[in-house]
Amino acid sequence: MRTLPLIAAACLLLPSCTTTGDPSFQKNLATACQALDTGHLAFAALALSGSVKQSTIDKEAAAYAGVRVICADPSNVTAANALVLVATAYATVAIALKEAKTHA
Repeated sequence: MRTLPLIAAACLLLPSCTTTGDPSFQKNLATACQALDTGHLAFAALALSGSVKQSTIDKEAAAYAGVRVICADPSNVTAANALVLVATAYATVAIALKEAKTHA
C-alpha cells in the first residue's frame, strides 16, 4: 500500500513520467490500477456483510469510480497526475477496506 504513493511522488520528479505514452508509465499505471481493483473487490465483498457504514461505502465507491476512468483511458491526463490520482484513490479504498475488516 505504501509503494503507490512513492511511485506517484517519484513520477513527479522523473522526466520519463511526463507522457502517458511512456512504457514505464503504462506499466506503473497498470500496476496501480490492478491494486485498486483488488482493493475494491475485497472491500465490496466485506461490504456485503451489512456491517460497513454507508458513508464508508459511499467514499470508497466515489474514489473507485473517479479513478476507473483514468485507468480505462489515461490519455486525457498527464502521467504524474494519473498516478497521483490512482494512488490517492487506492489509499481511500485501503482505508475503507481496513474499516470494513474492523466491523466485519
